[in-house]
Amino acid sequence: MYMKRILLLLFLFPFIVLAQENESFMFKAKVKHGSILIGGNLSGFAYKTQDNLHSLNGLPEEGRKIQVNLQSKNGYFVMNDLAVGLNLNIFHESKKVTSDPEQEAFRETHFMIGPFARYYLDNGVFGEVGASLGKHNFSDGFQSNLLEASVGVGYAFFFNEKFSIEPMINFRYFRQRKDKQEYTTMGPLLGVGFQAYLLRKRAHVIKIGL
Repeated sequence: MYMKRILLLLFLFPFIVLAQENESFMFKAKVKHGSILIGGNLSGFAYKTQDNLHSLNGLPEEGRKIQVNLQSKNGYFVMNDLAVGLNLNIFHESKKVTSDPEQEAFRETHFMIGPFARYYLDNGVFGEVGASLGKHNFSDGFQSNLLEASVGVGYAFFFNEKFSIEPMINFRYFRQRKDKQEYTTMGPLLGVGFQAYLLRKRAHVIKIGL
């Protein structure tokens, strides 16, 4: 009897392993309706500078430089695997030559906001489209209007049930306009992001409820 149990276990072992593997295969990018997508990054620095490379009189030019950049991508899954939301990008830079008190600080601000939509396949691949509008302001009074549109493909690598690392390639169009004058760029853009998926459940839990 004991020998029969061993033989039966050996016979069933491949099927047990396969079932476990199939269970792991279900840990994919299927995201349920009602989940919330949160991600982005905040970066910045404050430097004290010394420059005699670009100074006109050859004397060291001392100053300070501050830069802050906020990029945010947040969305809501209006149906299984389909998220819609907002992109937000705020950039600010301030430069001041402290060795020349008469020279005014130079400030630049870049603000853009707009909608995006993203759809996921079970294997983790997703497609995304988005568009943003914004303003570009300089401390000297110059202002311009900004427009950005993009379409791309990425891959969501879930290292646990709630968080993913997402490499992505976009085709991006960017336009800066002042009156009738324009500056435009277009082409591919490579990047990687980090996203949190609140209220997300595993694929097989969702499929059982469908």
